[in-house]
Amino acid sequence: MSMSGLRVQRDAPGQAHLYLREEQIRLTYEAMLLAWRELSAICDPFQRDQQLGSAHHRVMFLVSTHQGLTMSALLRRLNITKQSLNRVLQDLMARGLLEQRPDERDKRLKHLHLTPQGVAIEEEIFGALRDRMTMAYRAAGGQAVEGFRRVLATLQGEGETP
Repeated sequence: MSMSGLRVQRDAPGQAHLYLREEQIRLTYEAMLLAWRELSAICDPFQRDQQLGSAHHRVMFLVSTHQGLTMSALLRRLNITKQSLNRVLQDLMARGLLEQRPDERDKRLKHLHLTPQGVAIEEEIFGALRDRMTMAYRAAGGQAVEGFRRVLATLQGEGETP
């Protein structure tokens, strides 16, 4: 920060590309924050109606998307403590939205599945998200969507280049 309170631009050496400049990265990060806020706002009324929190929705989404996910795989995806996840899982199971099924070969493993009621709720919430994202994807076009996915994958640590 400068004495005037304005942020001084500090681009990394050799970053001649406009999209690599700090100002552009800041604008993109801000856009991601605002987009996440909007997507969360789409989910909020559905979650309130079902008395679910955002953690419940994240678990339901991931279990729906990855049928038979184990608790350890879910922990890795969410990067939260076992205690935090267990609270959400117990609540979802007590409400009849989620069930654990033992693995056929290894009874110690438990696979997570949404119940029919859980599927219905998750599909209702995701339907609203899908509509908004479909609109955005159509406006951007396939090439932009693929580029966006590559950026997100790299931010997640997937497909990193040395």
